[in-house]
Amino acid sequence: MERLKRNSSLDIIRIFALFSVISVHFFMHNGFYGHPVAGKRMYLMVLMRTFFMICVPLFMILTGYLMSSKVLSRKYYTGISKTLFVYLFASIFCILYKNTVFPGTYNVRNSILSILNFSAANYSWYIEMYLGLFLMIPFINLIYNGLKTKRQKQLLIFTFLLLTSFPMITNIFHILIMDPVNPEIYQKILPVYWVSVYPLTYYFIGCYLKEYGFSISRGKNIFLILAAVFIFGSYNFIRCKEGPFEWGLWQEYGSLFNVIMAVLVFGLLLNIKIPAILQKPLKLISDLSLGAYLLSYIFDNKFYPIFIEKVPEMQHRLEYYIIMVSAVFVCSLLLSAAINILYFAVHKLRLKFFSIIFRKAKPV
Repeated sequence: MERLKRNSSLDIIRIFALFSVISVHFFMHNGFYGHPVAGKRMYLMVLMRTFFMICVPLFMILTGYLMSSKVLSRKYYTGISKTLFVYLFASIFCILYKNTVFPGTYNVRNSILSILNFSAANYSWYIEMYLGLFLMIPFINLIYNGLKTKRQKQLLIFTFLLLTSFPMITNIFHILIMDPVNPEIYQKILPVYWVSVYPLTYYFIGCYLKEYGFSISRGKNIFLILAAVFIFGSYNFIRCKEGPFEWGLWQEYGSLFNVIMAVLVFGLLLNIKIPAILQKPLKLISDLSLGAYLLSYIFDNKFYPIFIEKVPEMQHRLEYYIIMVSAVFVCSLLLSAAINILYFAVHKLRLKFFSIIFRKAKPV
């Protein structure tokens, strides 16, 4: 059987999603959230933070794009083995690092428990989500692929947007008239019970883009991305009213704001033509992205305290954005490469072991 040609544009999407994750963490670790949101520098930082929130949505759309044809089979379930291996050893590295910084934090018992409860690697909530999604994918695909027409699939996506994304931008206004004493009470316009299943929304969008493609021209697409970042970022800036950065549903990963930006960026990157000379390096970096995402906690924890000490004024930390994000990005990839090397060594030994067993079991 002829092997399908790898789409290097998908590698670009995965790498950009990783870079975006590390960029979001730049704001989490540099004191941004505790600083008054006022002035040109803070406005630019809010725009950047707004844009990079597409990081996780890009990963989820990519999952739907790649997994839309998967069916229920014994072989399907073996496809999670590398993800589990990377998660296990990323967690071990994080545990070792924490025990170095805070001796005695982990013993054997709570190390095992922290791996099982997804707390050993601090960014491993995504793995917890992905494991559940992985188990559901053959059944989710039955729903999507069971629909006969493009219109039906559009209605499926719209239904999930209505359940998960629209409430995040309709239910964000205070009921000051009804309860001026408690300004944290919001008006519920749409039901919010199902907003936590937003990964399914992105998954179905990925399935749809795989089947029907993305047809907006590059120039129009870039304009729409810039317009979306300006509008959504400006809203986030104005909402803060010169106080600390205001968190809310409208900024969550499943928000319609992030859906729009993520789909536009995914479509833009999907249609990029990759020169042949770059395809192998991109594949290598892309294959390291999951481990790098999990391991980036180590370098965030190591680098940012030093950075904050050296650059005491928060607004001036923006000038070092590229340096800090690039340092964490590269170091995380290098450590992830060690896990990949270990994985392929174990995989090779496993294949050799089974070949010997089967050879011995073969009748003479």
